[in-house]
Amino acid sequence: MIPELDPPRRPPFADEPDPEPRRFYRLRAPDIERTSTAVTVRVTPGEGVYLAVGSGRRRMGLSVDEAWALWRCLSEAVASTGSPPDWIQVHIRPTPR
Repeated sequence: MIPELDPPRRPPFADEPDPEPRRFYRLRAPDIERTSTAVTVRVTPGEGVYLAVGSGRRRMGLSVDEAWALWRCLSEAVASTGSPPDWIQVHIRPTPR
């Protein structure tokens, strides 16, 4: 092995860090009669958006364009119901998991 000509070797099982890891955005919607409902949105660079509501089967994968269309429709529809509740006025920070 000639050190100045051979590239440095990596350990055989070294993991490459994700250049842009997926991000999760979470919020819980309170319920007066039962427990709260979790809402999670996962954003994976190059793959789109994944939406999960609650712990059941209400899950949906969306392209970025579909997510924007959903955002627009939801924002208009929900805004028509009145003023937002106090619990919704929080900043949501993305998490890696």
